[in-house]
Amino acid sequence: MMTGSIKIILLFLSILLIIPLKAQDFGTVSGNVKDEKTREALIGVNVYLKGTHIGSATDVNGNYFIKQVPAGKWILVCSMLNYIKVEKEIEVNNNQNLTIDFSLINDELTFSEVVITATRNAELVTNVPVATEILNSKEIINSNAKNVGEILKSIGSSLIKSYGAVGSLESVSLRGSTSDQVLILVDGQRLNNAQQGSVDLSSISLDAVEKIEVVKGGNSAMYGSDAVGGVINVITKSMARKDKLDYSVNALYGSYNTQTYDISVGQGIKNFDYFVSYNKTLTDGNFEFINKLGEKTELKNGDTKADNIFVKGGYLFENQSRLSAFYKYRKSDNGSPGSIDYPNYSARNKVDNNHLSLSYEGLSFGPFAFNFNTYFMQREHHYVNPESYLGAEESIYDTKAIGVMLQAFTDLNEYGLLSYGYELRQDKLESDHLLDGVSQPFIGDHQRNVNSFYFQNDWKYDIDHVWKFSIVPAIRVDKYPEKGIGTQLSPKAGFTFSHDEIWRGAIRGNVGKVFRAPTYSDLYWPEDTWTKGNPDLKPEKGITYDFGFIVQFAGPGSWSIESTYFGSNLEDLILWASSESGKWTPTNVSKAKINGVELKVSWEGFNKLLEIHSSYTYMKAKDDSDNPTTSGKDLIYRPKDKFDLILNFNYWIASLNLNYNFIGKRFHDSTNKIELSSYELVNVNLGVSPKVGDVNLNFRFEVNNLFDKQLQIIKGSPVPGRELRFSIGVNGSITGIEL
Repeated sequence: MMTGSIKIILLFLSILLIIPLKAQDFGTVSGNVKDEKTREALIGVNVYLKGTHIGSATDVNGNYFIKQVPAGKWILVCSMLNYIKVEKEIEVNNNQNLTIDFSLINDELTFSEVVITATRNAELVTNVPVATEILNSKEIINSNAKNVGEILKSIGSSLIKSYGAVGSLESVSLRGSTSDQVLILVDGQRLNNAQQGSVDLSSISLDAVEKIEVVKGGNSAMYGSDAVGGVINVITKSMARKDKLDYSVNALYGSYNTQTYDISVGQGIKNFDYFVSYNKTLTDGNFEFINKLGEKTELKNGDTKADNIFVKGGYLFENQSRLSAFYKYRKSDNGSPGSIDYPNYSARNKVDNNHLSLSYEGLSFGPFAFNFNTYFMQREHHYVNPESYLGAEESIYDTKAIGVMLQAFTDLNEYGLLSYGYELRQDKLESDHLLDGVSQPFIGDHQRNVNSFYFQNDWKYDIDHVWKFSIVPAIRVDKYPEKGIGTQLSPKAGFTFSHDEIWRGAIRGNVGKVFRAPTYSDLYWPEDTWTKGNPDLKPEKGITYDFGFIVQFAGPGSWSIESTYFGSNLEDLILWASSESGKWTPTNVSKAKINGVELKVSWEGFNKLLEIHSSYTYMKAKDDSDNPTTSGKDLIYRPKDKFDLILNFNYWIASLNLNYNFIGKRFHDSTNKIELSSYELVNVNLGVSPKVGDVNLNFRFEVNNLFDKQLQIIKGSPVPGRELRFSIGVNGSITGIEL
């Protein structure tokens, strides 16, 4: 009998055999692209054959050159952010060298950006069927954030669970999910591993981050397990072909003896480029808070010491394919203060992270294009607690992950752009638990090999070259070694009805099946007096859906307005509860029903003097189980209301940035008897960036929690009151330097 995976592969091969391939005669297309108003050459413009991956980007002189253009009639597309897209009909003959020049007009649509995470294809944010938010380099600089967790606080329908000062644990919930149900990626590579379901976002510093893409809603059809509430893709920096050297040096000092130091250098030399950065973060983390007796006291053992190194390099071949690699290293030593009810003055979390990646992208043959990526991650985590009532305690987790991803695209002409791929992921855990130096029964050593195949077709129908209708069906198969998980099939279908010319917008929607595989801790936690894992656990699973619109237009100023209704019905949720034996053990007994509305409005005007982003989320997240004590109750830490407002004011060399967050009340327990009040936070910073010669100076004064609110986002874990920070930095570029 053939397995389901083999049947899918054979079906896929059958599709490829009937693809109508063009005759293998080729010509070339080249030309120049300028701004129609200024007549200046435009760098980085994408020029490509419509419906294919055959194309090129313009160089520093605005020139492009496309080799191996199949003979025949084509539509040549010239596209760049903030410019009106131009399409020209061309006919290429065998061995012909065709010259086509373009002049582009600025469309004044400030908020148009390209996203890759939503469909694994590069698309405008207005053309994808799922709600997606992008935090670009400008927004990262304007924020007070020092890590990914801090900057995600302003994302609609998100809740960042923070356990203390800078460097303390931070996890994210999207659209009412748990933190285990949000997939975190770095350059498309998953950080969630088999042992640790969630990711500590405070461990991802922003010094090497170019932008962050947040795809909301379920996306297991493209990414497999964990993508229930959404997918967050952290995209790292790299140098373009600029034939110059960029450098940056920054230092910060703030409350609680917080210090950060960043230094980076990047250079593009003809077809080669590299980027190197180093970050050091230090903080005492011992802030004052009001305890449950109303007394002011100081948190102890909340310090952080962390070093981050990032190295990335790439080479662009003449056929426009690109080979790149990066190495990311983090070493941290953090205090683990416990809760205010059960403080710990000496426990430590010591972590060493290594992440190595190699990619080859953009190799094309006629209607086929290929991307290849392989990576290795290692995380050594030592939790040391000399104060344990059992004795001196040490937990050791050594996790390794090896991944291989092969992604391909096939142009099916009028039948769409087919994306498909294969992924192999191996997660390996070696663990130990020591009491007074003696090894105890623990989670043990385990290995999980997951084989995955996915297929997606992006079919578009141009109604009149302005209005466009698209359907995006997708399906993914994930095969797990554990009997209780087995093979998971995740289908999904999305659509857009979009407009793309003077104004951009779309009506969009999607529905799909999602799942989350249980972690090693759920499956294999050792049996002791109080707890026991459950190796027969099934995956959490359910259906997610959303429907909404987005529109972007100019006048007066630049506008972006979007609204989305979303929902999910989840079952077999893993719940740790007391069993008949009196031991706490996980079972698939919980259910959840979640729905809500997101609204986001952004505006920029007065010649980019003022920028405003506002978002509001209303959500109902209810327990849908048969348990009479919890059924119909609010799920814990899912606020009904969330409002975010960002104001950015820029004039000459000065900038003023304000972030306001409102989080509604939450419940700490499943019976809704312990309530945490709503809270408001205001962060503000004032920056001055004068230029001296070719050097840019940067001075910034920041205030977090401006009104000194005393609050706990998570019960028992207070966050700091008012924090003051001052930073100084220099950056610039040097031309004419070669290796």
